[in-house]
Amino acid sequence: MILQVCFSLYAALAADAGAAAPPQDPTPPQGMVFVPAGEFIMGSNVGDADESPQHVASTGAFFMDAFEVSNADFKTFDPNFSYPEAQDNFPAIVTWDQAKAYAKHVGKRLPTETEWEKASRGVDGRIFPWGDTYDPSYVQYDESQGIGETIAKPQSPYGCFDMAGGAMEWTSSWYQPYAGNTVACDSYGEKFRVLRGGTTFNDQFHMRCSHRFYLPPNTTSNYRTGFRCVKDIG
Repeated sequence: MILQVCFSLYAALAADAGAAAPPQDPTPPQGMVFVPAGEFIMGSNVGDADESPQHVASTGAFFMDAFEVSNADFKTFDPNFSYPEAQDNFPAIVTWDQAKAYAKHVGKRLPTETEWEKASRGVDGRIFPWGDTYDPSYVQYDESQGIGETIAKPQSPYGCFDMAGGAMEWTSSWYQPYAGNTVACDSYGEKFRVLRGGTTFNDQFHMRCSHRFYLPPNTTSNYRTGFRCVKDIG
């Protein structure tokens, strides 16, 4: 009788433990990574004025492309899209309007500025996608390397490649000040879309996760402007 009671108690405790087990992360679609919901440190108090104030932001869970959309990928959407020979696996250099159209075509969307920084930075407030120490072997400084071909091939905390260097990446967000930012800027408003991540000719300051850039949505302005997509969960 005592043994039976002990066994029943053990079974109940085991059942409770099983019920309390954390749920498994959803499996990302091919070519994408999972970014969980939650808070993270966004912005910077020591960068450009538009990066301040550093604050706690949050996102829902989402999937994000591990790599930028390539020339070959984009050409499957737009057969008239042209790019240099032998650069199938280089970032597609497009306008915001083109990036949005592609994302919609493949059942995805462009990331918000907040989602992009979360995917790049993780939750520890790091300066670069790989940590706090700059290493030039981690970034593409010229146009001789394709997607994912940097020497060290560093990943962001969630497994995204090339989030610094190569091509700047369009987000869906308008260029607006963060809450609490009191520095006036004529460019704020619904005129320009935010880009993130440095590009080939930038220095290490522009490779930081918190750095912001902006352009009109209908032009590249001769910058290397690429993109990656996100997909909602559920």
